[in-house]
Amino acid sequence: MKRYIVAGLLVFFVILLFTFPAHVAYRWFAPPDVQLSGISGSIWNGSATEGMAAGAYLRDIDWRMRPAALLTGKLAFTASASPAAGTMTTDIAVGMDGSLTFSNLHGNLPLDLVHQAFQQSGTSGDLTLEFETLIIKNGLPVEATGSVTVANFYAPDLSAGRLGDYRADFQTTDAGVSGSVDDISGVLDIEGLITLSPDRSYSLIGEVAARPGAPPSIEQQLRFLGSPNERGLRPFRFEGQL
Repeated sequence: MKRYIVAGLLVFFVILLFTFPAHVAYRWFAPPDVQLSGISGSIWNGSATEGMAAGAYLRDIDWRMRPAALLTGKLAFTASASPAAGTMTTDIAVGMDGSLTFSNLHGNLPLDLVHQAFQQSGTSGDLTLEFETLIIKNGLPVEATGSVTVANFYAPDLSAGRLGDYRADFQTTDAGVSGSVDDISGVLDIEGLITLSPDRSYSLIGEVAARPGAPPSIEQQLRFLGSPNERGLRPFRFEGQL
């Protein structure tokens, strides 16, 4: 009789383990940076109609758990989702400290969906994300290896037309996360460095010049940056707090 009871309990716990409801797991394990609604399925294979992850709005979210990651003390998933426009696929691991580790992150979406400041200023472009690793803790990137490309960049304060395509390659340093910024094509010749510090401050420091054939309005705006160097580049600096 005891053997039947033990066997029955084992079967019960196995069934519970493999059908553990996703909405219960979400209440128990989800870090503050993840907010989901319309959850269905199990912790192993589930979905959510919409949600927020690290400040980004997503919909049609699907995931599949990767059990081997439990040996490292993390909950890890292969996930796919759609921003309000665009697509995104990634492997996600949830750390015991509430951090989110994105691996093999590939995504594309409009630039103005990233932050409200872009919407308010009318700045736009086509954003492409390609990250081998991106770790976010308390809403802040703390480690990054990958790139961000903005195509068809448009900033109405500088020009009535598109400014071109630009790319930032990110890596992790002792000071935080930094990215080297370069132009791919367009009317601006730009070299810069983006730095995100653990105290949530950021800076973008570099040099810029208008390429031949650029609209006169751009050259006029750049004159406010000061005198050009021997290469015709003018220094610029933007700083702030996230």
